[in-house]
Amino acid sequence: MASSSALPLAVLGLLAAGCSAFWPTVVRDSPDEPLFHSGFPLVGGARLDGALCSLATVGPDATRLVSPPEVVTGAIPLDLACSGEGPLHRAFSRGRPGTLVRIETPSGDVFGYLYRDFAAANGVLVAFSGMGMPASGWVNERFAEVASAKGLLTFALVRDEAVRPIAFDPVREARRGIEAAERVAAACGVPAAGPLAFVGISLGGMEALLATRGALARGLEARGAVLDPLLDPDLAAGNLDSTWHSAAVDSMQAYFRRILAGRYGERPTPSFRTVLERRTAETVAQRDAPSAWLCAAPRKAYAIFLSDTDPVLGNGQREFGHACNFPFRRAAAPGHVPLACNLDLFPQMIEAVSPQSAALPQ
Repeated sequence: MASSSALPLAVLGLLAAGCSAFWPTVVRDSPDEPLFHSGFPLVGGARLDGALCSLATVGPDATRLVSPPEVVTGAIPLDLACSGEGPLHRAFSRGRPGTLVRIETPSGDVFGYLYRDFAAANGVLVAFSGMGMPASGWVNERFAEVASAKGLLTFALVRDEAVRPIAFDPVREARRGIEAAERVAAACGVPAAGPLAFVGISLGGMEALLATRGALARGLEARGAVLDPLLDPDLAAGNLDSTWHSAAVDSMQAYFRRILAGRYGERPTPSFRTVLERRTAETVAQRDAPSAWLCAAPRKAYAIFLSDTDPVLGNGQREFGHACNFPFRRAAAPGHVPLACNLDLFPQMIEAVSPQSAALPQ
């Protein structure tokens, strides 16, 4: 009888040999379908598509999400980066180089990666990352590359994660993003009337929505495009803390608990409801959760892409939008922020916030 350690090797052997007749395939060969798919349903009708697309999006940054927050001690002043005289710190091994910069704002120093090719820019794009995701990861590099072709200079904000125990403050991060964008525009020669654009995924999606709301409230031209944003912290916490769920949800719950423990030192790991309900300086969930205000917002300013199924934040937090006929957009792939399964999401999201794009649906 084969040992338990030999079984995974046997499974991998079948997959490598292409024995899909004996084991469900996980990679689709049609370019019109999501890259990963668990084939026929597993025991009890469970599928792994959502977890596969989620973890593939994290990709090479998987270990960075469960490690302490990135160090920003090597940041250079924004003016030096805009002048082209400062050193370029490659944010990743491939793609467009990003420079780690320090920006002085009325609220204190803001850090992030400035992506520019020194071509003329007519607007600034601020990219907000998901919980634990590095601002210098491949996702923001790709956003920056696509945005550059649309005349947008990209600044990928490094979230302030210094407080312990960790407490996320999306309104504060949104304000930091707006203030940083205004200074990037002034320092890098972007026209004063140039538009502000915001993109974000997951927790960063909520921050990008709030940044768009905040910029509009200041009378600025602004648009936001987000993918699987945190729309209702209470309902999302319920999904992350749930039991008796699918295999995909189980996999993502375990990964997010690893983020809490490895990145933020939350040992023993608390419930996600405990984390999301911690008091913050500026965010009030009942007022600032997108589910509380988005239906009454000017819809042309917000483009919200939703995955087919979200094993992290859950599908329940979307129901308010369906009830008010908010024009959600399909991500055409399963899983939380499934960018790896549909790379067309990058140009679609940038197009939605581009100054050259057509007006969004009312």
